[in-house]
Amino acid sequence: MQTFSTPHVGAVNDLTARWCAAAGDGDFVVSGAGLWPLLALLAAAADGPARSELEAAVGLPAEAAQEAALRTLDILADAVDLSAALGIWVRRDLPLHDEWLSSLPVGTVDLLTGQPALDEWARRHTKGLIERFPLPVSPDTLLVLATALAAKTSWRLPFRATVMSPEAGPWRGRRLSALTRTDHDLRTVAVLDDERPVTRLVVAGKADLDVHLLIGSDSPAEVLATGLSALGGSVPYRTGLDAGPVAPGLVARQVFGREQLDRLEVRLPPFAIRSQHDLMKHAELFGLRAASDPSRGHFPRISPTPLAIDQGAQDVLAKFDREGFEAAAVTALSMNVGAAPARPEQRHTTVLELDFDRPFGFLAVHRPSGMAVVAGWVADVADAPPPNPYPVPVPGFPR
Repeated sequence: MQTFSTPHVGAVNDLTARWCAAAGDGDFVVSGAGLWPLLALLAAAADGPARSELEAAVGLPAEAAQEAALRTLDILADAVDLSAALGIWVRRDLPLHDEWLSSLPVGTVDLLTGQPALDEWARRHTKGLIERFPLPVSPDTLLVLATALAAKTSWRLPFRATVMSPEAGPWRGRRLSALTRTDHDLRTVAVLDDERPVTRLVVAGKADLDVHLLIGSDSPAEVLATGLSALGGSVPYRTGLDAGPVAPGLVARQVFGREQLDRLEVRLPPFAIRSQHDLMKHAELFGLRAASDPSRGHFPRISPTPLAIDQGAQDVLAKFDREGFEAAAVTALSMNVGAAPARPEQRHTTVLELDFDRPFGFLAVHRPSGMAVVAGWVADVADAPPPNPYPVPVPGFPR
């Protein structure tokens, strides 16, 4: 894979990895790309212990953080399959420093008028996927910062609906709804040679968004960390036939027939996951512990009024189906005071079979930059409906 052209993309992915490590082993999805720009903006405006903690969380010096935050959002906003927005709302009586106000993109700052306007902003900038702003505001709320991200792509090579019945692992014995496809580009599958190998399938979107599916024997935190590290080129990997003959979820077998090309046969369950995160439950992870101390102000660059973080939340969802992938996230922090060829000869070919028949991770990756827009873990999936005991007869076949 690539190495990052800008350090802030690696910093975004590092935050995503740390967040995944704290997310547990059930179904979850997070958007470090939605949170990181807000933390970077805060780091640039903070002083004292809050500045130091936010710098550590962001992974960049505070002096460079605001430019990096805006550049990150520009990368997402300029993408074909992605959109991104930044919004800041202030209570009418909160004074703002002109220098800070002028450093923000035009149209970013608006008056805080109440919940309906925030809900409408979230709905508009996620293309209707998220209908409500993740934070409630009250008459005491002085300032709100938020990002909204939306992603949608169609697969270059669509899937077909099928069923699968895992023979091992936590889904053993279940009849699951599944997707399948056959691909002759074996470069889409790789084994990431970390301490424990992780099998990665890159499902390419038609424009500039791919989904990386990750299966391994470690915890969700370790599997996702390996996948995220590979985005920056720090994990060696083997692709195609070199990935086999055996890796997590992957087996290779020889077949003899008229097929002339090696192929990759994939099966996996579709998924739809939604998570609502209280960011203050991980205040130390996000560098918000000192910044949320109401006994003093922490952001003198924003306002002469002492300000402290009082709430933080993210509403994020991701859906993978036979046609494509879509995701959205709204992240907010608030402050209060303080074809048909001729028949060929027969030959031996290799078939790689990759079954995501146990819990697995996923990353939605902006292909040009290598930024993980969302990351998550699929711990449970839907059972397939029972087979129809009275199938519709196929013409030419007996019932």
